[in-house]
Amino acid sequence: MGSRPVPLDAHYTDPLLVSLYDAENSGRDDTDFYLRLAAQLEARTVVDIGCGTGVLAVDLARDGRAVVGVDPAGAMLDVARARPDGDLVTWVEGTTDDLVGLVPQGSVDLVVMTGHVAQVFLTDDDWAQVLEAAARLLSPGGHLAFETRDPAAAAWERWTPELTHERVVTDDGSTSTSWVEVTSVDGGLVTFDGHTVLEDGVDRVSTSTLRFRDQRDVLGSVERAGFEQATVHGGWAGEPVGPGTTELVVVATAPRQA
Repeated sequence: MGSRPVPLDAHYTDPLLVSLYDAENSGRDDTDFYLRLAAQLEARTVVDIGCGTGVLAVDLARDGRAVVGVDPAGAMLDVARARPDGDLVTWVEGTTDDLVGLVPQGSVDLVVMTGHVAQVFLTDDDWAQVLEAAARLLSPGGHLAFETRDPAAAAWERWTPELTHERVVTDDGSTSTSWVEVTSVDGGLVTFDGHTVLEDGVDRVSTSTLRFRDQRDVLGSVERAGFEQATVHGGWAGEPVGPGTTELVVVATAPRQA
């Protein structure tokens, strides 16, 4: 969501697959973490980069914050806008470049990237650009928060059809079956096919590639983007990174003086 658009896979662009997104990703641990963080930081202005279907953005806005959600996937934003209280959020279809003129630089208290959005930036240059864009948006002493899967946990080894097979029932009673199958592991790049079979029996395949960065790489990239300090948790309860943890949950502070 920086200056160069990230290629989007069908899971974010096919309206049928997008309609299942919230049902397939119904956990609240990450959302609740970012809501607590916003409250602790007393953040009044928030930019949600890669906001998706808007679950977190709307919850943040319900608490009286000024929230901007930006995402290049129009189908995801259609769901976000239609969400109850979706009109409380300013939705922007595009990248952080499209926030220029809409969100003054140096005016934002908190920038978030959730749903492992950090992993869709496959090259070091693209990742650096989005971090630098977040730094420009933040006020002195503002914060950036995001999570990325810890490669030490090798989550992709469990992305098999057998271990990921799931049947989902949506609010309207329709059902779908889904599973994931890894097709390539190349250094820090993991490519996989997400299969979704709806009641019509058609197997809709969405191919994705994610970048896994270790803690050293993540902290180095944050520092190079100009952030003064960063704290890394191993999960949503604030536990330290180590054996048994799977996430790198990062909270970084922008310089207090220009």
